[in-house]
Amino acid sequence: MMIAEAAATSFRRILVPLGAGLLALSLLARGPAQAEPKTFVLDPHDGYGIVDCFVDGVACGKVVANSWCESQGRGQAIAFGLASDMTASIGGKDKPAPKPAPGTVMITCAD
Repeated sequence: MMIAEAAATSFRRILVPLGAGLLALSLLARGPAQAEPKTFVLDPHDGYGIVDCFVDGVACGKVVANSWCESQGRGQAIAFGLASDMTASIGGKDKPAPKPAPGTVMITCAD
């Protein structure tokens, strides 16, 4: 009986760290969790003066949007423009989406 108890104890001493190691490896294999994109709404009267870059035909919009995302600790801009031009759907049938002020800018940043 003594030999069977010793074998069971040795087996547990090996199995527990092995199982913990395999669990850790499986979690690491999944990679880091991806953060959700975040959308920033910039009021045209906040003093940033970036609204001019988001009107039709002005090339600085992408540069400004990427810079804004970087300043917020986020990744590249994945969508940007005047809120009146954006087609995102918010609200619902019971609660309509609020109307943005004219010139309001929306920037959606990755991770």
